[in-house]
Amino acid sequence: MPDTATHSRYLIRLNRVDLITLSGVCSSLIAGALALSGSLYLATALLYLAMLADALDGILARKLGLERAFGRYLDGFMDVLIYLVVPSLIFYLSGFSGAWAICLMLMMGCGCIRLAVFNDTGNIQEDSGLAYLGMPVFWSLFILAGYLLLARFVPEAWLKPALALTLLSFSHAMIQRRRFFKFSRLSTILALTLGGAGLFVTLHLTVGAP
Repeated sequence: MPDTATHSRYLIRLNRVDLITLSGVCSSLIAGALALSGSLYLATALLYLAMLADALDGILARKLGLERAFGRYLDGFMDVLIYLVVPSLIFYLSGFSGAWAICLMLMMGCGCIRLAVFNDTGNIQEDSGLAYLGMPVFWSLFILAGYLLLARFVPEAWLKPALALTLLSFSHAMIQRRRFFKFSRLSTILALTLGGAGLFVTLHLTVGAP
C-alpha cells in the first residue's frame, strides 16, 4: 500500500531513514544559533555531524530497500540547510560580508539548481559504483573548514579574494554536466565527518571564537 494512500490521516508515512534525514533540521538550526552567538567553530563541528547523518540515511535506505522519491526530495531540503544556508551564514559572520556576499548568493543559487536536478536524476550508476552528476553541495563544508583554518594564519586581504575565487569555481562546478566521485566506503565517511567534528570541537575548546 502506498505511503500516500488517500485514507491515511497524514500526507506521508515516515520511515526510520526519513527520521535520520529530518535530524538535519535540528542540527542545522542549532548550528545556525551557535554561529549567531559567535561559536563558529562549534557550529562547523555540528555541521560535520549533520553530514554524517546525511551520508548514513542514503546508505541505510539502499541497504534496507527503503529508497523512494520522497526520501530524495526530503534529503534535498536538508542539504539546502546543512550545506548552503548555514555555511553561508558562518562565512558571513566570519567577515565575508558586504560585496563578498555576492559569492555566497551565487553558491546558494547554483547549489539549489544542482539539488533540484539531483531530485530528478539521483546518483549515476557506473562500473566502479555510484557517482554524482555535478559537484555535490557537501563540498561547501570542506571549503568552510579550509577557510576557518587558514583565517588563523593568512592575512584577510589575501584570504577573502582566495575564498571568492574558490566559491565561484565551486558554484560553476555544481552546475556542470560532469561526473564527480562519490564517497562510498563507510570508513572514509566516518573519518571525514567525525574527524572534522573533532577538529573543530578541539579548536572551540582550545582557541575559542575565531
